[in-house]
Amino acid sequence: VPTNVVPVNGAPVVTMSEARNYNPDLRWETRGTFNVGAEAALWDSRLILTVAYYHAVTRDMLYEYEVPVPPFVYNKLLANNGTLSNDGWELGLGASLLRTRDWGLDVNANLTVQRSRLRSLGGACLGMQLTAPRITPIGGMELGAGFHGGNNNVLYQIVGQPLGVFYLPKSTGLELQPDGSRRYEIEDLDHNGRINVEDGGDRYVAGQATPKVMLGSNIAVRYKNWDLTMQINGAFGHKIFNATALAYMNMTSFPDYNVMRGAPQQNIKDQNVTDYWLEKGDYVNVDYITLGWNVPLRSRVIQGLRLSCSVNNPWTFTAYSGLTPMINSHVVNATIGMDDKRSYPVYRTFSMGVNVQF
Repeated sequence: VPTNVVPVNGAPVVTMSEARNYNPDLRWETRGTFNVGAEAALWDSRLILTVAYYHAVTRDMLYEYEVPVPPFVYNKLLANNGTLSNDGWELGLGASLLRTRDWGLDVNANLTVQRSRLRSLGGACLGMQLTAPRITPIGGMELGAGFHGGNNNVLYQIVGQPLGVFYLPKSTGLELQPDGSRRYEIEDLDHNGRINVEDGGDRYVAGQATPKVMLGSNIAVRYKNWDLTMQINGAFGHKIFNATALAYMNMTSFPDYNVMRGAPQQNIKDQNVTDYWLEKGDYVNVDYITLGWNVPLRSRVIQGLRLSCSVNNPWTFTAYSGLTPMINSHVVNATIGMDDKRSYPVYRTFSMGVNVQF
């Protein structure tokens, strides 16, 4: 790539150099998978059961390593050394619970149990051993939530753990200060007599950002010319870092910025991240409900008339205190797990439909 302009015989000449370190050993990542499953249909297929297990290992994952200069031109080298494993179970159920001339009831559900683990990041390349830190921050408050300071790394990549775990100081509550404000009281996890909230010391793996269990279900009810359909989804076993609450419950930013109604009462003046605002992200959400009516007609012109009304996201059942547990944060390449006040919450919509066939 062009890097400079130098005079040669009185004329400017553009010089060229390498844009990055050259690695002749770069290759495609490889992925090996193993799948096994079974399916059973009972009672004239009124009950269908499926079960499947999968195991996948991705090897030669690309990772950017720190390398010495010289012999390298730059201090970063892209190489194939990482290994990641994924495995899980998928369970499915389809049941036709009611079949009569006037009535019908069908239920379909699937449950996915998933697990991932970053096995390794080190290995040999170009005749030298490349190593990466076992614990690496990949997302934090400085990337989006605002009004913060201190040690603010939240999401981490840790060898031996799932991708995207919360590695945080452990808070035991709020500690009253002489000026009447409160700070997060942090537990001395390594029992060395001092608190260290840097990357290590008094931090611990507090949970993962990706759900361990996913649920999907749809229910269809029919009565004569009426029908009702409903879709439900859920996620379980993961955590959400409520960075929105951390930012807006912090009185340090007031009155320059707005705060939540309860902020003056708690009077928190502490901008460091801890597990105080880490919450369970479990939820069950009703995606939509649709009620339809196929109008009985006696007309040579209109062959069919259907009226329907729908509501999207009517209910969400969760213990999460934020606006919604269904977040998709943009902290690190749309990584989930951080509610950093930039994600627009899911909204409820109502609609009506008319379908006419001539």
